Amino acid sequence: MYIRPVPQLVLSNSVMCIIAVSAQCSTGTGRVASDRMTSIEQLSQMVTRHLGLDAFSDELQYTTKWTIFESPLGGRGLVATEDIKTGDVLFVDHPLVYGPRCRAIVQRGCTVCRKIHSDTLFKCSRCALLLCSEQCQNSDVHFSDCSIISCWPNKVPIEDVDDALLSRALTSIRAMLLNEEQRNLLTSLQAHVLPQHGSEIRKLKEYFDIPIQVEQFLTLVACILDANAFQIGTLYGKKELSLHGLYPVSAIMNHNCVSNTRYSFNTDSQMTVKAVKPIQAGSEIFTCYTGMLWGTPSRRLHLYSTKHFLCTCDRCADPTERGTLLAALKCFSSECLGSLLPLQPLKTNTAWKCLDCGLRVPHNNICTIQGALGSLVGSLDFDNVLALENYLLNRITKYVPKTNQVVVDLQCRLIWEIGEAEGFRWHELAAPRLALAERLCRGTLRTLAALGAGEALLRGLLLYHLHAALAERARREPHLYEELKSEIENTIEQAHNILQGDQAAPPDLDLRRQYLGAGCDTPHEERFFFLHANDAPGHSK
Repeated sequence: MYIRPVPQLVLSNSVMCIIAVSAQCSTGTGRVASDRMTSIEQLSQMVTRHLGLDAFSDELQYTTKWTIFESPLGGRGLVATEDIKTGDVLFVDHPLVYGPRCRAIVQRGCTVCRKIHSDTLFKCSRCALLLCSEQCQNSDVHFSDCSIISCWPNKVPIEDVDDALLSRALTSIRAMLLNEEQRNLLTSLQAHVLPQHGSEIRKLKEYFDIPIQVEQFLTLVACILDANAFQIGTLYGKKELSLHGLYPVSAIMNHNCVSNTRYSFNTDSQMTVKAVKPIQAGSEIFTCYTGMLWGTPSRRLHLYSTKHFLCTCDRCADPTERGTLLAALKCFSSECLGSLLPLQPLKTNTAWKCLDCGLRVPHNNICTIQGALGSLVGSLDFDNVLALENYLLNRITKYVPKTNQVVVDLQCRLIWEIGEAEGFRWHELAAPRLALAERLCRGTLRTLAALGAGEALLRGLLLYHLHAALAERARREPHLYEELKSEIENTIEQAHNILQGDQAAPPDLDLRRQYLGAGCDTPHEERFFFLHANDAPGHSK
C-alpha cells in the first residue's frame, strides 16, 4: 500500500520572531503592522515573485501600473505610477491560503466540495472535519487537512469535537502547509491583536493538545486573516459553504467607501482586480471593505468592529452621501414628512437633524430606532418572495424613507429573486411584477450612479436583471421590440463588459449577448428562443 508522506510542519525562525513581536505589541488601534519588519523593497520583491512577474525575460518585460508605498492613511498601500483607464486589469492575485469563512454562525458543509445542507454529511473519524462522501474523504485536500489535525492528540473523543469550531479554524490550519517564502509574505501583512481575534484557536485547545509554537503560529495567522482576508465569491446562485482567502497583494490596498477598483473571482479562486473608473498617476488605489449600499453609520460601525478604524473618506463626511440619503430616517415629528440625517457624520455620537423642519434628535434616540430596524429586518423570511415583496411595497416605508439602506437592501434581495426563484421565473411573471423588477433595477442603478460606483460588480448584475426584464417584455409584446431594442442591447453589452470572466456572472450571460446584444442579425422571431429553456425549472441563479 502506498502511504503518502505527512507534510513537514516546521516553523521558520522568521515566523517565530514575528510571533514573539505580535504577542508583545498592543496598540490603541487594535492592530500591529508586522510588515514593519519588512521594508517596502523586500515586500515588493515578494509580491513580484508571488504574482509571477519575475518569470518574464529581459526581452519581454512585464510592467505594472502601480507600486507599493507608505500611504498617508497609515501603513502600506498601492499607488498608481501611470494613468489607469476604466476596465484596466491591475493584477491577478491568488490566495496564499483559503478555507471556510470564520464567522460566529458557521454554515455546516463539506470542507472539501463545500456542499451544505446535505443529508450525507459526516465527521472524519481521524480529524473530525465534516465531509459529504467517500470521494471527498479520499481527496488530496482532505488528506492534507487531516494530516495536520490528526497529529494533535485529542482531549475528548473525536466524535465530540465541535466541527463548526474546527471549520472556523481550518483556514489558519492550512497555513501550516505554506513554504518558507509564502510564510514570509503572509507574516509581512498587518495583524489584529485585540483579544477577540484568534479566539477559534484558543477554543480549539479544549479539544486538541496543540504544541505551543504551533498554537502561536495559528493564532498569528487567524489575526492576519481577520485583518486581511476577502470573502470569495461563489458561482451565480449556487448555495455552498462560504469561503475566505488571503490575497496578499489585494490585502495591501487601503479602504475607501467609494472604491476605484473592483475584484472578481474565477473558478480557480483567482482574484482579478480592475479599475472601475480612471485613476490618475500618483493617486492611491483603493478597495472597499464594506457594503456599497450601506449607510454611513452602518459602514463605519462595521469597519470599527472588524478592522478597528473609523473611515473619514469624502462619502463618510457627507451627511447626504452624495444625495442618496442611504442613512436617512423619518422625522420624529408627526406633522413633518422630512428626513433625519446626522449633523456631523464623522462623530459617532452626533445629533441628527431633519432636512425639512430642522428638528434635532439626540444620538441615543437614533440608536434606539436603528436597533429596532435591525431586529425588524432580522425577523424577515428572505426565502419567501411574496412576503418579501409585500413587506417592501406595503410596510417598510411606513418606518423609514424609501432611500434608506434597509429599503435598498430589500429591493436588491427582491431583484435577485424575481426571474430566478421557483414560481417567479421570467415567463411566469404577471405584468405588474415584471414592471416592478424593471422599476427596482432602475432605482438601484440610479443610487449606484449617484455614489460614483463606476463599473462595480453590483452594477453589472443590476444591468443584467434590467436587461432580462426588458427582454421578457419585448418577447411578450413583439410590437414593443423596436422601442426597447436599443436599451436591451446596451444593458446586456454593459453587463457583459463588467461580468465576463467572473464566476458570479449569470450562466446565460454570453447567450443573451449573442442573440440580444448589438450586431445580432438573427430574425426577431428567433431571438428569444432560448429564454424558455433558461426559465424552465432547474435553472437557478
